[in-house]
Amino acid sequence: MRLSPRALLISAACGSVALAASAQSAAFAAEESPAERRVQVVMVNFTDSSFPDATATEKLLKKAYFGESGSLTSYYNEVTRKATTFKPAGDDGVLGPIDLPMTGAGCDSDKISDLTYKALEEKGITEDDYEHVSVVFPNQKTDCDYLALGSVGGGTTWMPIDGEEISMTALVHEFGHNFGYDHHMRLRCDGTDLASCKDSDETSHKTPMGGGGWEAGLTSPELIHSKWLSGKGAVKVAKSGTYTLRPLYGAGSGVRALDIPVGDDRLVVELRGASGTLDKGIEGVHAYRVQKGDYAASALVDTTPDADHSSDGGAPDADALAAGRTLTDKADKVQVKVVKSGSGAATVAVSLNGEPAPAATPATGWGSGSGADAGSAAGADEQGVVPQTEGEEPADGTRAEGAKGAEGTELAETGGDSTTLPVAAGGAALLALGAAFLLRSRRRRPAPASPAGRHSR
Repeated sequence: MRLSPRALLISAACGSVALAASAQSAAFAAEESPAERRVQVVMVNFTDSSFPDATATEKLLKKAYFGESGSLTSYYNEVTRKATTFKPAGDDGVLGPIDLPMTGAGCDSDKISDLTYKALEEKGITEDDYEHVSVVFPNQKTDCDYLALGSVGGGTTWMPIDGEEISMTALVHEFGHNFGYDHHMRLRCDGTDLASCKDSDETSHKTPMGGGGWEAGLTSPELIHSKWLSGKGAVKVAKSGTYTLRPLYGAGSGVRALDIPVGDDRLVVELRGASGTLDKGIEGVHAYRVQKGDYAASALVDTTPDADHSSDGGAPDADALAAGRTLTDKADKVQVKVVKSGSGAATVAVSLNGEPAPAATPATGWGSGSGADAGSAAGADEQGVVPQTEGEEPADGTRAEGAKGAEGTELAETGGDSTTLPVAAGGAALLALGAAFLLRSRRRRPAPASPAGRHSR
């Protein structure tokens, strides 16, 4: 069912990052065959504007969406370790340009998508032929107040193009919205007491969903939400224990994230570090608050409220939890301490219900991808680890959503304004590390008569 947006989330771009290099080899082999998601890219013209060189634009789009490296497909191949991959719908995935009977002026996103889906139906292309539809249109006359737009939990993205460039960060970001992710924000905390943490309007810089650019990987809560991190990679802590973490996108086997209960919420702790094309600017242990099982909308726990985490002269990873740092929640009797961090590993002690964590013992099998599990000090079973398994619906509400969201899903947009800068390398206008996200509401109009589920947003 097609619905108008319930809310628009706008991000202002004010900087750039370089294009990523070739994808790294898969660190974890997918237990099942990759879930192929078919993408139908549709180029559309308006009565008052059209692509000046449609052939060149089509070539650009094929590379940006489906190229072997530096593309939407290569990015998600890497972050999901090919558990999910994109493929072109139809012959080559790029259709058009199609002439829509409307002007571009005013950037009527609803009308653009409605007419595009109608044109697809007239060509015999239905919802059975794709999981995602990405509408690409010339931006000369539209003057859209967003850099790109994506339906949250749905399957539609809107990509206005100025000239012969496309923002790869915006593209990766909007498809993240299709997977159900919200904008990724930062909690500001007065010291290490979790009860002191407050919402802020600052982004996390740890994911493309939080102003991190497309060289950042997704966070572990986002991976858990989509069931791309489970089993021994993301363990649920059921009792006090001491664990060894390995970098989220590093090679080999081992624990990548700890999923810790804090009352009705969860605290997810991960170790980040450069690996393949990902996380070149992200280092150290980070923690995220997950409210009431909503892993798609976690927030970074920042215990350094006075630190400058901007990309302009600041220290973007000053929010990492250094060795000796302890997070506490007195009400729920939870304590999380970073015992050691560095050289591609971190030791984290978790105390639940006031019970001290046992001391760590040396782990084996480091870096080889085989041997003993480096995930806990005394063995996963003894430490109370409850692994998440592939295809299993976790009891705390973790969910995986398909390309087509339910009625009432939100529409999120990546905004561009006068501070948006083009990228010299690769020509993509990318989001800033310091992007600010605003919220504005729009009134929902009745859904037109159309096949249910075709265009959920």
